[in-house]
Amino acid sequence: MRRLLIFAAGMMAVTAMGCGQKKITECNALVNVINGGVAALEKAPSNEGDPSRVSDLRAMADTMDKIAGDTAKIELTLPELKKVSIDYQKMAKDVAKAERDLAKAAEDKDTAKRAAAEAALDAAVKQEDPIVDGLNKFCQKP
Repeated sequence: MRRLLIFAAGMMAVTAMGCGQKKITECNALVNVINGGVAALEKAPSNEGDPSRVSDLRAMADTMDKIAGDTAKIELTLPELKKVSIDYQKMAKDVAKAERDLAKAAEDKDTAKRAAAEAALDAAVKQEDPIVDGLNKFCQKP
C-alpha cells in the first residue's frame, strides 16, 4: 500500500511533460484520493490495549471502505482509468472484508476461520501491485 505514495512524485514529472490535460487531471485525482487513503492507514493509531488487534483490524477495514467509496466518487472519463478505479475499489473492499472476517475470527478464537481470513487478506493485498503497475504505466505514458 505504500507504492502509490512514491507514485505521486512521478506524476509531477508527467505534468511537466505536457501530456493531455484531461489525462493528467484524472490521473492526479485518482492518485491523490488513493494516496490520501494510504496515508490515513499509515497514520492510524494502534490500540496497544487490544492484544488481539481486533479494533485495529476493524479500523483498517473502515478506512479501506472509505478509500473504495472516495475512489468511486472520482469522475473519470478515460476507460483505462475507470478500469483501474474499479479494480482498486474491488481490492479495497476485498481487503476490508477480509480484515473484518479476521477480526471476527480472532474474537471467536476460531483458528479455521482465522486461517481462511488471513488467506483472503493475503490474496486481496496481492491484487494491489498489478493495479498500481497499470496505473503507473498508463499515467506515465505520454
